[in-house]
Amino acid sequence: MDQAALENIIANEAALADCLANSFRNFHARGLDYICLKRTPGHTQKLYMLDGDVAKLPKVVCPHDHRYDFKSTVLAGKMANQSYEIGTGTVFNAFDFYTPLKGGDGFVWREETELALVRESEYERGEYYLSAGAAVHTISMRADQTVVLLDQYADRLPSNQPTTTFVPDRQPPSLDGLYDRFTADQLISRVRLIGSLLQ
Repeated sequence: MDQAALENIIANEAALADCLANSFRNFHARGLDYICLKRTPGHTQKLYMLDGDVAKLPKVVCPHDHRYDFKSTVLAGKMANQSYEIGTGTVFNAFDFYTPLKGGDGFVWREETELALVRESEYERGEYYLSAGAAVHTISMRADQTVVLLDQYADRLPSNQPTTTFVPDRQPPSLDGLYDRFTADQLISRVRLIGSLLQ
């Protein structure tokens, strides 16, 4: 992680405005902050910071897939990645997810399916894993103030096609209180905290 990129967000008014336009507090889960460092169709780079109660959950979010391939690198703290296989195991409810960030209405139930945890791997500072967009996974934190750098590559699904989230219950996850915008002061404070954790 280039420390200069963090310093540029604070020092450069245009960089701060761009970061504010593409960053969210409580992204997918309360306590999960998303700070966008770069966004292009072929490569988006973002920081996830997980703190507070979300760091104590067995899973940050329900198992899900993505519309893009990605690489996750732990910059501070410790996390685990859980990988799942569809077609065997415990019965889950598969929901199509139309992200509100692209004008969607959230979760739409599709079907019951079986899902089995096939691998859980832990990652510490400096370690990373690669994931195909179609792979089903979720993450959990093993330490407070965990910071993850996510390199998101070009979409493999069109923006109007949903991803899938797998939920134990028929009730979809709540989106209440999620996808809040940062104020400039909140973002600067978060960036400074992340910078201190990376030293």
